[in-house]
Amino acid sequence: MNTHPLSHFMRTSVSLAFAMTLGVEVLFAQAIIPPIGTPLQEPPDVRTPLVLSAVNDPTSGRGAFSFKGSEIPPVIRVSPGQKLRITYLNRMKTSSGEVCVDGPCMNMTNLHFHGLHVSPESPQDDVLSMMAMPGESLRYTVDIPFDQPSGLYWYHTHPHGESYQQDLDGMSGAIVVEGIDRYVPGLRGLKEQILILRDAELRQGDEASSRLEAAVDMPQTICGNATGNPGRIFTVNGTVRPKIVIAPGEKQFWRIVNASPDLYADLTIDSEAMTMVALDGMPLGYHDRNHPTESVQHILLAPAGRFEAIVTGPALGTKASLRSLCVDTGADGDPNPAMVIADLDLVGRRDVSTRSRSSAADSQKTVYKPLSSEAIHDLEQRNAAFVVNFTEDKNGFYINNKKYKPADDPMVTVKTGNYIHWQVVNQTHEIHPFHIHQVHFLVYGKAGVAISDPKWMDTVNLEPGESLDLIMDFTDPIIRGISVFHCHLLKHEDKGMMAKIRFE
Repeated sequence: MNTHPLSHFMRTSVSLAFAMTLGVEVLFAQAIIPPIGTPLQEPPDVRTPLVLSAVNDPTSGRGAFSFKGSEIPPVIRVSPGQKLRITYLNRMKTSSGEVCVDGPCMNMTNLHFHGLHVSPESPQDDVLSMMAMPGESLRYTVDIPFDQPSGLYWYHTHPHGESYQQDLDGMSGAIVVEGIDRYVPGLRGLKEQILILRDAELRQGDEASSRLEAAVDMPQTICGNATGNPGRIFTVNGTVRPKIVIAPGEKQFWRIVNASPDLYADLTIDSEAMTMVALDGMPLGYHDRNHPTESVQHILLAPAGRFEAIVTGPALGTKASLRSLCVDTGADGDPNPAMVIADLDLVGRRDVSTRSRSSAADSQKTVYKPLSSEAIHDLEQRNAAFVVNFTEDKNGFYINNKKYKPADDPMVTVKTGNYIHWQVVNQTHEIHPFHIHQVHFLVYGKAGVAISDPKWMDTVNLEPGESLDLIMDFTDPIIRGISVFHCHLLKHEDKGMMAKIRFE
C-alpha cells in the first residue's frame, strides 16, 4: 500500500546537527544537487561510555543525532561481555512541525539496539517504557552477552508512531560487536569499509530531483506492477554516489547496513562475486564452523538488514559500481527501482589511510552454537507453535487482525530455553520485512517445505502471499521480559503492524 507521499520539497534522511558534505543546507534551502563522486566518508568510531543527543537540524527543523559535532552518527564498537553505556539526551523541540501517524510529531524518542541478544527491560533494550520527551534524558546500560555473535548491528530510535519519521531523518547508526575475525582469520589486516545506506526523498517534477535520478542511473521503467513515483535514492554515509577507493586485486571487508525506513537494496557489484561472511550480524561460521563464507553475486537487504563480505577490487581499467537491482515490491507496494549506490575508484596501489581490521583479543573465546540437522528436522515436523499473519486495508496495518496499541497485552507468551517453530504469513499484495527484537531465527522453509539454503537472520522479507517457516532461538534467559515483533517498513509499524511478546 502506498503510504509515503512525496514531500513538498526535496529532503534527505541524513539531516544532522549541521550541514554535511552532502550539502544538506543547500538541499533544503536551494534544492541544488549535492556533489556526486565525493570520496566515501568514514563514520567516527566510539567506544562506551558515550553521550548522544537528539537535536533539531537548524535548517530543516527535522530530528537528528549529534555526537561531538560529527557529520555522521558514530559507529559504536563493543566486545562480547562488555557493558554498553549511553546517555541519550532529547534536545529536540516539543514539535518540529513534522506530521506523524496520529498528528504532529511530539518528538519523543528512545533507542533500540537492533539485533543484540540483550534484555528488553529497562535500562537496556526497552522500547516500550523508556521514552524521553523533549528536555528529558535516558541512561542505557546494556549487558552484551559473552556469546553475542560478532558482527554488524545498528541502533535507531523506536518511539511508536514516530519511528518512521525519525529513521527517515537519519536518527540511526552502526554497532560493531568485535571479534568476527575469529570466524574468518583472513579478515585480519583487511581495510574495513562501513557503509550506512539511507535514503534521500525527491520531489516529483522537480528539476534537481530529476537530475539526481539521472545521476544514479535510475531507469524510467519500474520492475513489477507497483504504482506511484519512486521518490527515493540511496545515500552512503551521507553522500550521493560516493567513490570507494580500492586497488585491483585488493581485498576489503565491507560492512553494509540498510538504515532506510522502507527502501530495499538488492546489492551487487556489477558482475563481481562477493564473499559473504555474515548476515544480520550473524557470522556464517557461528552455527557452522566448517562453512564460514559463501560466494554470492547479489544479496537482498530489506530495511534493517545487514551484510558483511570480502570484496575484491576488479582489474585496473574496469568500470565497476555497487548497485541496487530493481525490487518488485508487489501491486500495493512502492516502486523500488534499480540505481547506482557507489562507484569503485580503482587505483594502482592499496590505500592504507583508513582503518584496518585488528585481530581479535586472545582472551576472547570463539563461540560456536551449532544446531544439528536432526534438531532442525524434529522442529520441522512439528506444527508451528505460533503464526504471524500480516494483513492490511485502507484503515491500517495488522498482525493477526489486530492493530497495535501501546496498552495492549502481549499477543504471545513463550518460555525461554527452547527453539520454537514459528510461521510468518504475508496475506497482502506487497512485500513486508518481519523483525523480532532480542533474537535471531533460522529461515528454513517456505509453506512447510524445507529450503536448500537456510540462513540465520533477524529481519526477513516476505513476498506477497508468501509463508515462511522459522526456527526461533529463544534459548537464552537473558531475553526475559516483554518485547515486540513487527514489520520493518516503519510506517507500517507506526500504523499498527506490531505486537508484543512476553519471554518467560
